Amino acid sequence: MRLNMKAIWRAFIAKDPELYNNLTSLDRPDIKPWLKESWLRCRRLLRHDHWPQQLYAKGITFESLCRNQSEMLNISSPIIEDIFEYLDAPDCAIFVTDETGCTLKFYATPSMAIRLTPLGIRESIYWREGMMGNNAISSALLLHETLSIKGYEHFNRHLHPFEICAAPVFDSDSTLMGAVGVILLTGHESAPALGLALVHSIEQQITAKLNTDLVLAESNQHLSEVHALLDGVEEGVLAWDNKGTILYLNINGSDLFGVKSEKILGKNIHDIIKLPQSILTAIAHNREVELFETAIEFGGAFISLAISLKIVKGPNNTSDRYIALLHPIDRIRELVHRHSGIGARLTFDDLDYVGTSNTIRRVVRLAQQAAKGRGSVLLHGEEGLGKSYLAQAIHNASERQDKPFITINCQAMPRETMSSEFLGGIVNGDKHVISKFELAKGGTLLLENVEYLTTEVQTALLQLLKTGLLSKANQLLVPLDVRLITTTSVDINQYVDENRFRRHLLYELQSFDIHIPPLRERSEDIPPLVKRYLKIMSREVDKNLTLSEDALQLLTRYAWPGNNRELRNVLERAFSYSDGAMIRVKDIPLTLLERVRDLATVAPSNGLHSLNDMERDALIKAAVQFQGKAIKITQALKISRTSLWRKLKAFNIHLEDYKTR
Repeated sequence: MRLNMKAIWRAFIAKDPELYNNLTSLDRPDIKPWLKESWLRCRRLLRHDHWPQQLYAKGITFESLCRNQSEMLNISSPIIEDIFEYLDAPDCAIFVTDETGCTLKFYATPSMAIRLTPLGIRESIYWREGMMGNNAISSALLLHETLSIKGYEHFNRHLHPFEICAAPVFDSDSTLMGAVGVILLTGHESAPALGLALVHSIEQQITAKLNTDLVLAESNQHLSEVHALLDGVEEGVLAWDNKGTILYLNINGSDLFGVKSEKILGKNIHDIIKLPQSILTAIAHNREVELFETAIEFGGAFISLAISLKIVKGPNNTSDRYIALLHPIDRIRELVHRHSGIGARLTFDDLDYVGTSNTIRRVVRLAQQAAKGRGSVLLHGEEGLGKSYLAQAIHNASERQDKPFITINCQAMPRETMSSEFLGGIVNGDKHVISKFELAKGGTLLLENVEYLTTEVQTALLQLLKTGLLSKANQLLVPLDVRLITTTSVDINQYVDENRFRRHLLYELQSFDIHIPPLRERSEDIPPLVKRYLKIMSREVDKNLTLSEDALQLLTRYAWPGNNRELRNVLERAFSYSDGAMIRVKDIPLTLLERVRDLATVAPSNGLHSLNDMERDALIKAAVQFQGKAIKITQALKISRTSLWRKLKAFNIHLEDYKTR
């Protein structure tokens, strides 16, 4: 049986409840529950035959509402205008409301406008159930669903001539933004299907555009963040696609090339920049590159830099984008200098690390003269003498003190990769390294154990010293200003005689030739060195460390084949054995004590000993040899026990310190 809404409506508004109950009921299953509930609310709020003065948003209130929904209005307006232009319906109105039901945009055909004007339905009207009865807009906003109310489904009879369809509009976060409404005449044959189709179509287009704009906004935001990040990196960043079109150049890249990015964006990279053949080959083979040192031609000039090439794969795993990270060589040198500045921390005032004797003072004077010069410096002497300390002092006293100080131990460098490490090139098949000589440009390069240089590096080094040009692994000649300080612990002249070291290279390295004598030839340096090392150790362990007099005398009798380094290590080991802040003879490692027994007393510089020195040395040697046993000492020295105790007291020697631990 067809639903007769007219009869139902009349029965509902009838004053005789018996007539209403008998004729029809809103509890029928074919009556929508939400429609019944809205009628019941309306009957409590207003009369069915009265159309009151409606509520409107006016002035700045309406302007504020429109601003709040400007995004939805900007999207919906062209959509509705296009639909309205081609809509084949003489009586029609389409409008947009916000989430409160206020009409923000309203479009109507002339004939429909004439019908709606007496009701005041226009832009800025609020679709309120309490003012106009149930309507599609208020119900759609309440229920969050697309729906239609037509004819006698309206409680207020003034809306019976119309079918009103509405669809709620949500943003990407499912937040209600408003609604789209369509008003048609109920007599129109296609009204039911047309109205719902229109609001659904408009709502879908608005939602899709909102989501698209959101994705675009998020993408632009993300792109802006990426650009800000790339502009903040210290390297230049250049990006282009697989057709060669330049897509991006960051600020540091612009500074590197000396051109604004907008001048080259969109142009073909091969027309603007001449990439080196190695990079073109890597692109052809889809191979990334790490820190390849090269020169790029741009605007007729060559720019020295280290380049890293990254490849961005497309959907089919093909190369889609290329990103080049451009590292200026000068910047790399600056970073290396800053990072390695700690390595050149010593000055000539700090050289009590090395010694204070007249012999070592002469060495320091020669080093100070070398610091004022520009030629190469060769420091030679046994291991453990602090040659690197002296090199630091020379650098820090020279005109290059604010430039890089790079230290390389030639002995520790693998011979098979030494050429690439020094001259720049490829290591381990694909790892690009920057020339160590270029890293020290303008500064000082310290080569420790220079005798271990390979023939190829010796040749390049000789050419650099003679011509100021570095012959790199890629056959390029690069002008370079570097001062060399070299050290060796061997007889370098013997290496020359054996053809293991180039004679002319040695000549070039000997502009300043400084020999550091071993510690055994300057025993007077031992007490101040001990004092210095104990001071350092005291700071490290937060104790005031001292050394007994007889322990110091014993240390001066030792030959110290490991020189200063061995002395420092022995003191550290002795402290670990001690039971307090004073280091005694008993704390000195047994291996050193055993070697001291077999050593003759070291003669002073004039070759003569005083009687007191000879007596003291004899007592110490006997105490060490017989491990502090008084009877054996008196027997060996042929003195009485009384004389032994008297002499021990005079020389402040304690036999307990010599007894085996």
